[in-house]
Amino acid sequence: MAAMIQKMGQTITKADRDMNAESGTAQRQRELNWEPRRRMTLEAARKRRTVIRILRLSFLVLSAVIIAVVALYILINALRKEAPAPPPPENVDGEVRMINPRFTGRDSAGRPYVVIADTATRRRDEPDTTDLVNPRLDTAPGADSSQVTAKGGVYRANKKTLTLFDSVHFTTPNGYEYVTEHAKFYIDTDHIVGDKPVSGTGPMGSVRADAYEIINGGEKVIFSGKVVTKIKGRSDKKGASNE
Repeated sequence: MAAMIQKMGQTITKADRDMNAESGTAQRQRELNWEPRRRMTLEAARKRRTVIRILRLSFLVLSAVIIAVVALYILINALRKEAPAPPPPENVDGEVRMINPRFTGRDSAGRPYVVIADTATRRRDEPDTTDLVNPRLDTAPGADSSQVTAKGGVYRANKKTLTLFDSVHFTTPNGYEYVTEHAKFYIDTDHIVGDKPVSGTGPMGSVRADAYEIINGGEKVIFSGKVVTKIKGRSDKKGASNE
């Protein structure tokens, strides 16, 4: 009996050793299997930290750009000088005076025109008549426009006429420029007449005359009085009148 018990004890001890050996082998195998996963987990953590750093840096840069744009906008608005609004019309001794006036309308052909000046004073007894300082008239804006300027003028809104005097200068769509001391512009028909000497230059040459008439924006020009013309490529010609 004692020998049997001793033999059984030896068998159990061997089984324990075998079990312990198997447990140690399994643990080592688990450790070997964990090492690659551990390396992968560390790499993922490093990549995640890199992404977070990039996002933080991008956020800081974006915030700095927004702050700089807002500050620049505030600075520009603070330095920008607002254009003063034109003063309201003044009433002096019953006359209405305006600064930088602008009169607009259309002629009989439907073409727009605009009359502007430095100042305008409406006459007390003639509400449709306005005295202008440094007036300018633009007709039919674009390629077919005519422009007339002078140091003084009188605009009659009811008759659509603009009488100009003192250093009158006007241009026509066909490329001619004229200088005179008097011009009466019939805006509705695009017709100009003048009873003072005039000189003009253009693509065909130059001309001087005692009086003139410009019809339909320069399509036809009539000179009268003592007329002197110089046509390019030809000798000078003189006559009583010329067209």
